[in-house]
Amino acid sequence: MAAAFPDTPVTLVTQLAKSGIDRNRLWSTFFDLYHEPIEMAVCNAFRRVGWHNVPAEVLEDTVAEVVVSLLRAPMIYDPAKGKFRNYLYQLANWRVKDRLKISCREQERRVPLESVAEPEDPTEPSAQLVAREEEAFRASMLAALLEEVRLSVAPKTYLMFEMAYLKKMPPVDVARFFNVKRNVVDNAVYRIIEKLRTLAAQSPYRQELQTD
Repeated sequence: MAAAFPDTPVTLVTQLAKSGIDRNRLWSTFFDLYHEPIEMAVCNAFRRVGWHNVPAEVLEDTVAEVVVSLLRAPMIYDPAKGKFRNYLYQLANWRVKDRLKISCREQERRVPLESVAEPEDPTEPSAQLVAREEEAFRASMLAALLEEVRLSVAPKTYLMFEMAYLKKMPPVDVARFFNVKRNVVDNAVYRIIEKLRTLAAQSPYRQELQTD
């Protein structure tokens, strides 16, 4: 059984805050799993302050600032205070407001103050955008679950599951590919789904995946 939930955002952030570990590997894992939900949170935060057409460069810089903030004392995430995703959305709001102040100062230096355009009216993200934000985070958590399971089973077993369940290949074709009986593929899929259910029922996955 896999231990310590190494791919959840909670423990990744905790590990990154420590010294003497492989930070490059952990940063890479964190970005791979959580870049999309962070980007969605930042996009929606920009809408809340009235900035609707954010340049790609500004968007990426703000995403990077959110990630850096995850380790900046006294902002280090405390699981006892609530869900990581709520904390992440709050960080996105703070960093977007910081970015807006910087952009306003830069604009004031380039043109006379009286000609600076008024910002657009703040707009609460639509229900669809908020849903996409939640879906992106949930997808990242599910990817973390899959990665956790992948590291806890034999590579061949996971490949059978990936081909038959995730890629929707006919189980008989998967069995033929691996030169095994059909029931071997079915068992591999069943075992991994059970592992996923067991992990999803445990903290911190349970807390992060549940609907508010």
